Amino acid sequence: MPIPLALTDFKMTQATCEVRYEDAYLIYDRTGHVFHEIRGSFTDLKVINASPPQTSFRCDEGTFALEVGQCRFTSQKADTKLEVYAGQCKRFFDSVVGNLDIKVFTRIGLRVLFRKDFDDLQHAETALNSLQLANLGPPERFGIASNPEEVLFRWQNQQLGTTLRFKAESGKIEIVLPPELEADKPEIQKSFNGLVIDIDYYTVAPVERSQWDASAWIPQSLRTIKKHTDAILSR
Repeated sequence: MPIPLALTDFKMTQATCEVRYEDAYLIYDRTGHVFHEIRGSFTDLKVINASPPQTSFRCDEGTFALEVGQCRFTSQKADTKLEVYAGQCKRFFDSVVGNLDIKVFTRIGLRVLFRKDFDDLQHAETALNSLQLANLGPPERFGIASNPEEVLFRWQNQQLGTTLRFKAESGKIEIVLPPELEADKPEIQKSFNGLVIDIDYYTVAPVERSQWDASAWIPQSLRTIKKHTDAILSR
């Protein structure tokens, strides 16, 4: 029996916006300028990995990656409409393109992950299979008598592309508390079972820097993602 699902049943667990460009060798001289410009906009910004072609920053809001041919901002705390998140991305990307003298983006992508928790993995798999995304009939394929644990779709034309992945998965989150907290339980473990929806919405054609504004594009792209994902869930 189909399990009725809508995207509102899922919680957004991660958002990543990434821009790619031709190799920008000014990174070897100007990474410090980017860090200096954005540190006033983010809480407790720190460098966690530094090398000439690749540097990572971490702050309370998320994690930045700056590389010779791409950069991205990832957050596990993004607001549901991605409006605040989009402003954070804009500050970072504006600094990067200004300091590295980037004129054209070869790819712009927004990747969002949603998860609905279930009591166990079996219930998550049941929810996935009730969507009947593949319509393959009896479950045995390639000598394996089970339903698929993951379903992946991809659409692309000359302007835009999207990958949409549904997966039933289980995992464990482990947190080790610092000794100075003197906690009774220095390690915190949490297991989860859920149905994950992973959507990557991206540009295919080159985009002029002057034609793109992260603060407008990201929320608009999220609305497109939600609209079409909901249509698939409710088909």
